[in-house]
Amino acid sequence: MRIFAVTLLALAFFILAGAGLLKAQGPEDLLRQGRGIYHDTCAQCHRASGQGLPGTFPALDKNPFVVGDPGPVIATVLNGLKGKLGQMPAWKDKLSDREIAGVLTYIRQAWSNQAPAVTPAMVAPLRGK
Repeated sequence: MRIFAVTLLALAFFILAGAGLLKAQGPEDLLRQGRGIYHDTCAQCHRASGQGLPGTFPALDKNPFVVGDPGPVIATVLNGLKGKLGQMPAWKDKLSDREIAGVLTYIRQAWSNQAPAVTPAMVAPLRGK
């Protein structure tokens, strides 16, 4: 009976995988998701071009903060920011670790930026801080 159950589970797994229902989401999927989130959520302030609005919303293109150590930019997206650069809302209650990783991967690789991807595993430990 146990062999039958294991065989049945394995068969179900292969059928679902073959149908694409268990498809692993790779870096390209993360980037695609991030692009969509950026254009739906972030581009209102930072513009589709990533150039922002001088004096109000900082440019993301060619910004050392964006392409440098990912920790501070992850924290900014999670917790928001108030200061001389303006105000940014916190997104930790609205976006998942995967969504934040996706949008940050997008902005770190869009326009003329060339920085490594951000993963959900990099976002998760900073969420509670």
